[in-house]
Amino acid sequence: MYSESADCTIESNLIAVAGDVTVDWMVFVPEVAAPEVLQTTYQWEQRDTARILAMPGGAALATILIRSAMNHVRSGNSDNVSGPSVSRAPLTDPSDDSLTRTYTTWQPFPLRTGDPTLVWRMNRFLGVQPGTQSASSASNNSGFPRCLVIDDANLGFRNLEDSWPSCLGSNQPPLHVILKMSNPLVSGPLWNQLTEHHVDQLTVYCSVDDLRKEYAPIGQALSWERTAYDVTMAVRSHADLQQARRVIISVGMSGALIVERDGPATLIYDPLYQEGDWESERPGNPIGLGTCVAAGLALQANDCPEEPDWVLATSRGLRAARTLHERRLVRPDDDQRDEAHFPLADTAAELMNNEISPFQCVRVSEDDDWTVLGSNYGDAAILAEQLVVRQDAIDEIDLPIERIGAWSSIDRTEIESMRSVRNIIREYLQQPRPSRPLSLAVFGPPGSGKSFAIKQMARQWGNDATKIDVLEFNLSQFQGPDDLPNAMQRVRDCAVEGSLPLVFWDEFDSVLDGQKMGWLAQFLAPMQDGAYVEDGITRPIGAAIFIFAGGTHSSMDSFKSSAVDLPGAKATDFLSRLRGYVDILGPNSAGEADQTWPLRRALLLRMFLATKAPALLHDGRIDIDPGVLRAFLGVTIYLHGARSMESVIDMSALSGKLRFERSALPPRHQLALHVDPEEFLSLVHEAR
Repeated sequence: MYSESADCTIESNLIAVAGDVTVDWMVFVPEVAAPEVLQTTYQWEQRDTARILAMPGGAALATILIRSAMNHVRSGNSDNVSGPSVSRAPLTDPSDDSLTRTYTTWQPFPLRTGDPTLVWRMNRFLGVQPGTQSASSASNNSGFPRCLVIDDANLGFRNLEDSWPSCLGSNQPPLHVILKMSNPLVSGPLWNQLTEHHVDQLTVYCSVDDLRKEYAPIGQALSWERTAYDVTMAVRSHADLQQARRVIISVGMSGALIVERDGPATLIYDPLYQEGDWESERPGNPIGLGTCVAAGLALQANDCPEEPDWVLATSRGLRAARTLHERRLVRPDDDQRDEAHFPLADTAAELMNNEISPFQCVRVSEDDDWTVLGSNYGDAAILAEQLVVRQDAIDEIDLPIERIGAWSSIDRTEIESMRSVRNIIREYLQQPRPSRPLSLAVFGPPGSGKSFAIKQMARQWGNDATKIDVLEFNLSQFQGPDDLPNAMQRVRDCAVEGSLPLVFWDEFDSVLDGQKMGWLAQFLAPMQDGAYVEDGITRPIGAAIFIFAGGTHSSMDSFKSSAVDLPGAKATDFLSRLRGYVDILGPNSAGEADQTWPLRRALLLRMFLATKAPALLHDGRIDIDPGVLRAFLGVTIYLHGARSMESVIDMSALSGKLRFERSALPPRHQLALHVDPEEFLSLVHEAR
């Protein structure tokens, strides 16, 4: 596989590959005691602890991958793929400096977090050593391919016209030119040649991080809608990029954007993951994403040259990249440690896979407040019923869904709030010795599940290195400011015990000594200085996360509008010390613009039924009377938010039942504690 000749000529081939070629040297370091732990003399006693392996990279690897995919479905057709290859010498002799070399270290990582299966994955990229020869002399070929793939890694090929394929600028240009590009983008003689002669055949690929390096205003991953809008606007406002027929931007392993010059933009996304989420569950540094996507695009351009399905091609490339990461150099058994296995066949197979993909697609709106729900669904009520009854409806949903422990949401605003707070907390936890607490606020209607959402998030923070202790104090029950030092002492105790306190200050916006929001001033010093005063002595608090949970305001906007009118409350000083906030919406509608309240209800209802009445579950389906389901989802308001929904379930006679029948509901006067009983029961008995 790695000893092909260095010469190649394209004669009537369907796909040609050109570009920068590398030899990728990988040092494999198994799990051994860290060198800094062992004395130097003992380090020499380690045996069979390191290996080295070289593989073709860049355009040479792309050629191998495309050929393998062609062979997967059409035996023998790999002869229709031409491109550079690497001879044996650079792959076996570390001193051979003819080609550019890259250096990486590899270690065993769990297949997924918590999985005992180990695979080799890249741990660290060490650097690049330029070669002495032309970046891609082997790819200077003749002929007229149907599709030309160029791997431009900014290693020299873009500046060496003698190395370019002769079809560039010829009277028989390729039908499609796929340019895989690295920073700096859209620069050099090659780009000028492509935009001058092949702009209508040109499909450009790069990663979202490449765009960010060009100072594109693309924020952190908060929602797919926001990411899609930011990327689309960045491409459309880039004077050089928008010359290409289309630009494809990958967003990690979780999705991509296809921005057509003369048409709409399309978002390809995994509903269960946003940027970085998929990789975070699979430790190790992923590689090969760009090569896989470029290969998928080339294969589709070859199969359907007149009307390629770019969405299908990009989805296949993403799937192939996932396969490459999950199975990358599968760790061999102890008696077969002489060779690591590169999952070429599995990766290539995904490039031609026609099975159902985890990826969905939707047209991107130029309205920055757009939602996938509004684009894909007309009636959220029908989907809500399916989400309650069928587990597979949740697993197969094509709407972006955020899951944090048992908490989940489909609402864009809520998702963005939770993810932004999670990102802030992650940054705080990366600090070696925080000097003061991280202060955040959470708002929501009564019973919306404010503390539940944050506690579910805390479960993800806690690990062997960070133990989380949850403390809750309701300030409306304190006698006065003199009770605060005792609470702060409990926070200090957590630090002494080696845990990180997550402190809920419930109803922090309540009255103190007749002053509305009087408690705000009491927290200014602890929030800013990380200390409090007790008996005249200033005591440090240490690392902590303060969560200020509103009791009288359902949103940050409501809190601010009231607080600024109370100068004595020090609201402005308090707000300046907050580092973030989240609004939890709960199961009730937040107004006419709120589209997702039926879906929020559905997710809550299924969670409550599955945990409180597990006998209703049968093979992933919840057996519930359609009228009862209609009432739970359709009643106008739950008087006490999620607590009322939970209470109605608790009051129902479900013990020993395999089905939630309408006869199990509590009587009318009991329902009145939590819903409008007339409306609720009329929905139960409504004819359909």
